[in-house]
Amino acid sequence: MRASCLLAFAVLSLGLVAADFEERSLSVDIIINSDASAHVEESIAMFISGQPSRDLYESPYVYNDLSSWRERTGIDDIQNHITRAVASIENLRVRPQPVGQCNNVAKTCHATLVWEYDVNPISQNQTAFVKADYYKPRTTRYSVNREAFGIPVGENSSIVLNRNGDIKISRLAQLEITIPHDAQKVFFSKPPGNLEEGAQFSYDQATGKKYYVGKSRAFIWSGETLPQFELSYEREDTLESEIFTFFATLQYRVFSLIVSYEGIALILLAAIFAASVIALHSLSRSSA
Repeated sequence: MRASCLLAFAVLSLGLVAADFEERSLSVDIIINSDASAHVEESIAMFISGQPSRDLYESPYVYNDLSSWRERTGIDDIQNHITRAVASIENLRVRPQPVGQCNNVAKTCHATLVWEYDVNPISQNQTAFVKADYYKPRTTRYSVNREAFGIPVGENSSIVLNRNGDIKISRLAQLEITIPHDAQKVFFSKPPGNLEEGAQFSYDQATGKKYYVGKSRAFIWSGETLPQFELSYEREDTLESEIFTFFATLQYRVFSLIVSYEGIALILLAAIFAASVIALHSLSRSSA
């Protein structure tokens, strides 16, 4: 058993030296939910040359995590393009797809590596992929935090935020962001390339911005630079939702008060006061 493991390790080590993987495309698909959380699916299409490289890709003896895949393929884009330094990420799953379009003579194949993860909604310290501004009753303005794209791994990342706040997307990469279907007053600093022909915009004198008023809610950018990238939208809560949120918040505050030191002290004072009233009432009845 030990000998077979050593042999497998030796084969993988040789394969790693001779490995030849070429990135053909990168796709980053981000779906933003109504609570400002998000689900992200990223995928890299690659071209594999040589039998050792194919064996390395298909080997069951290697770790199935992003850093291991990046090390053995030499592809810097195998990373979460939303950084953990800004957003809270969980439930990462890596799913290598079967090889295909193989040429047995040239010993080449195509393959796709897919990974997905969840991004938690905004936290109390405002650190998140999507920021929320409750700027008027029942209406919230959400904006994508461009800093979430700010810390690439390696020198050849296809989606990079520079010091000026511009997001650079290489010709190999595609960034797609889908916002909730009921989003209103949609604004982007640079319109995506997939808008419908004759897309309509509405100018708002109060903000000095042009808002997209079309039906699309999935926006795609590819092979371009997005200067001072901004994507924002608004959502209006229903009256029922506002009432529910009010009572939920009230319940939370009452519970927090009860379990706090101040709450315990108030309960003790109330108990002492009630006991005193009962005692005085009993004395008055005895005197009568």
